[in-house]
Amino acid sequence: MYLDEDTLDWARHGSSESVSVLHKDSNGNTLENGDTVVLIKDLNVKGANFTAKRGTAVRRISLVADNPEHIQGRVNDQVIIILTKFVKK
Repeated sequence: MYLDEDTLDWARHGSSESVSVLHKDSNGNTLENGDTVVLIKDLNVKGANFTAKRGTAVRRISLVADNPEHIQGRVNDQVIIILTKFVKK
């Protein structure tokens, strides 16, 4: 396979760099998979017809790999995506 010099440079540098996405809560604490967080605001859940109340604990969260502002958690037996600015650790 032939690559011109610019593309070869890009491929070498792009593959050697690892981009790490940090998820932070509303207070700036780093979130990790499996953490428990608490909602700091009432959230209307689209498509599920309920409101996740402030103070609700969301256990065993999962981090969305490509977006540092989203986490995934289970509230009222439904898996939802939550913005990190509405949770605290």
